[in-house]
Amino acid sequence: MGIQISGHANAGPRGSDLVCASVSSIATGALNALDAEYPDDVELTLTEVPDAMIEIKVLRNHQNLQALLRMLYIQIQTLAENQSKYITIKEV
Repeated sequence: MGIQISGHANAGPRGSDLVCASVSSIATGALNALDAEYPDDVELTLTEVPDAMIEIKVLRNHQNLQALLRMLYIQIQTLAENQSKYITIKEV
């Protein structure tokens, strides 16, 4: 069980893409919170080359962890509703 965020939004020039920056900010905040609060319950991966990818694997599931992951999902979902041309959410 986990979350993967990958690719680029391509909503603007590289380095000036506000949609990509928004997703990155949301994901980075979630990674920081997960690392600080639940370091033994998740495995976090951040890859920058060749394509950006953030992966969160749940090792030990519990209610508080799910609340934080739900917050991440809702923030990305809200952004996707306004930027559906550039963001796709796939549930697998």
